[in-house]
Amino acid sequence: MDKKLLLVVFPVVFTANIFLLDFNTTIIAMPSIIDEFDLSLRLASWIILSASIVMTAGLMPIGRIADLLSRKFFYILSLFISLLGIIFASYASNVYLLILSKTISAVGTTGTSIMMFVIVTATFPKKYQGLGLSIITTSVALGMMITPFIGGVLLDNYGWRFAFRIIGFIGIITVVMAFLFVPKMERQKIDLKSLDLIGMIYFILIMTLFVFIINDPFTFGFFSIFHIIMTIVFLLLVVLFYRYENNHPKPILNFQNYKKPAYFWGSMSRMLGFTGFSVLMFLNPIFLQKIIGLSETSAGTILFYSGTGTVIASSISGRLSDKFGHRIFTVTGMILSASANLSLSFLANDFNVTLFTIFMFVNGFGIGMWMAPNMSAVLSSVEKDQYGSVSAYLNLIRNIGTTFGQSLAATILVIFLTSGAITAQLSEINSDSPDEVLSLFINGWRTTLIISSIIVFISSFASFKSK
Repeated sequence: MDKKLLLVVFPVVFTANIFLLDFNTTIIAMPSIIDEFDLSLRLASWIILSASIVMTAGLMPIGRIADLLSRKFFYILSLFISLLGIIFASYASNVYLLILSKTISAVGTTGTSIMMFVIVTATFPKKYQGLGLSIITTSVALGMMITPFIGGVLLDNYGWRFAFRIIGFIGIITVVMAFLFVPKMERQKIDLKSLDLIGMIYFILIMTLFVFIINDPFTFGFFSIFHIIMTIVFLLLVVLFYRYENNHPKPILNFQNYKKPAYFWGSMSRMLGFTGFSVLMFLNPIFLQKIIGLSETSAGTILFYSGTGTVIASSISGRLSDKFGHRIFTVTGMILSASANLSLSFLANDFNVTLFTIFMFVNGFGIGMWMAPNMSAVLSSVEKDQYGSVSAYLNLIRNIGTTFGQSLAATILVIFLTSGAITAQLSEINSDSPDEVLSLFINGWRTTLIISSIIVFISSFASFKSK
């Protein structure tokens, strides 16, 4: 195989791991950011949710726009925008500028996440495409495992601002590699009339409203007139979108696929599975640092073991599911993950770092066992000419589940923190806080984990139904 092909993989692998490092660094840095800006949990959650909105609402429209431009140009432009957002975030003087910077970064991340696999499939000969894709997926899996630890070390030694600048510097090197190693690729001939621009607008509005409704950023209350109006507008847009897409020759979202059991139940399992997983990833760094008093490096190390479980299981389940079918792996994976979530909830008042780490490993192992077979189950239910759009759809479902899980966790915890005789802001809580305040947080954390375990158990049922 031509060595130039391997050079193409370098910037793609670096890109994927830069964004994993940025995401995990942001997650672990949340307690420090909350303290620095004196934030409520609801407002702090928007540091992550802002990116989720962009990636959820923009994934499929941006994917279609990418088809209109030179692939190399679009990839480098997306990478540059993302790095610009990360560097801007390091200089944010308040939380609103930080949220804006993360939003800008997410626009670029969405574009690069679409282009990574496209670059390999477009530049590698067919007989080497499998090798190229496997190199990327393996490196991403390793990145999921090690970036929480690296993020924790950066935060412990340099703080979140300088950590973002280091990530930005690595990204600049990646841009140079992209210029040097990624070849020019032919621009696809696309009929503008087939782009379903109206469908894209509907989709962006629906997804944006969805996140605003479930997170209530303006704190009007879920039963306020404003919130009710948003919900009505959301439902109306969904109906109009459904009718419009069913009459479009090339819809952005093909609703006919939901008539297939594997597609419908596989989608349900995917959304519920990532909902439960994101609850854990959002809350645990806060719990470990704020309540238990662990360092950022220690918290990152525990997340490292979760990623290790995911890597081990995903390297096995993907291949074995081709031989034994996907159901045994998707069902077992979700049961393991749900059991781990439930087990973690019992450690709230009697914390044991060894047991906590073991349960996080089991959770990661369950997610890894389920992830690839779940994707395979959905993809196998559609025709080959839909693989590209359905792959984007699967990423969309993942983002919806992640967004909903983060919003659910933040909402439940806020309810508990404001329900006692003493109300507390998250920025005021630490391991030395009064017992009553710590009890409010711990009860909220435990309740959220129990609810997430129920959600993941339901996901295992959906996995069983997706024949």
